[in-house]
Amino acid sequence: MQPAGAQAPTNPPAAKSADAVDAADAAPSSVPPKVGVLTWNICGAINSCPNSDRPSRKINELVDRVQDDDSIAVVMIQEACDSLHSTPLETALNRDTSGEWVVRHRTAKTIGTDNPVRCPRSGKYEAGVAIAMKKLPGSDLVHDGRGEPGWDMTFGSTSEPGGKHTQGAACIEDRGNKLLACTSHFANKNADPSKALRKASAQDFRDQARDWQNGGYRTIIGGDLNLEPGDDGMDPLYDGNFEGDSDEKCTTTGPWYLKGCRNVAGSKLDYLFFSDYGWDLEQGRPIYVGSWRYDFGELSDHWMLKAAVKPSA
Repeated sequence: MQPAGAQAPTNPPAAKSADAVDAADAAPSSVPPKVGVLTWNICGAINSCPNSDRPSRKINELVDRVQDDDSIAVVMIQEACDSLHSTPLETALNRDTSGEWVVRHRTAKTIGTDNPVRCPRSGKYEAGVAIAMKKLPGSDLVHDGRGEPGWDMTFGSTSEPGGKHTQGAACIEDRGNKLLACTSHFANKNADPSKALRKASAQDFRDQARDWQNGGYRTIIGGDLNLEPGDDGMDPLYDGNFEGDSDEKCTTTGPWYLKGCRNVAGSKLDYLFFSDYGWDLEQGRPIYVGSWRYDFGELSDHWMLKAAVKPSA
């Protein structure tokens, strides 16, 4: 995978008028009639995470879900170590599922510094997020300056010590199908008690996705955003986008013995957002049932969230 700090080699395409986007510049019709997306905070980057010493179990769980649903074309993971999770995920998806997959890993940095975050299990400075995309008919995947698929998005309006901007997302751009997918893991409440970083991140995530939408791209953004439904910090993300689990907003964390959409001991922290332009929602829900280890909360402290959309006319 790419070294930390590799950046976007391209800028969003120039904005087009609504009429232009709706006509000749509309997203190509080679996008499948159903596109599934999966996001999961795998809880793999700290020693206290369940099964952190067995990273393959987390990867196998993801691959099993993709095998169950051939429509899944995008997989997002958070709290991942590149060598333990992101690279093995790419290998496993290509070996054990249909289609050809690429993965982009973005290594996180400690807030206000240039210091990459260390994964204690690997001993490497490689903790972060990753996004996998399956090549679709007509795909033309954009690579960074080092020849790796995808690029890193930086949230440039965060206020951090020294003028640093550590928050951002891992992105893969399919130029052939005018499709952009990105995943992020916003700062948690301990690192960001005022919510200032999370609010700025949400605004930046939305604004940068909107730039691509204005250029005729369908967008998919999501991850562990560490904000609950109804928090005003989430508001920007609903401007120009809809949520995959918009009708229920089910909890994605909480003890296994209380799991379910209204887990009183859990929270909804995980989200999938799709651009209003180019998509119609089919359905989105957390996945509460999998292997026995998954069912009993022995793989992560989060549940997977899956949503499916179809291209709109």
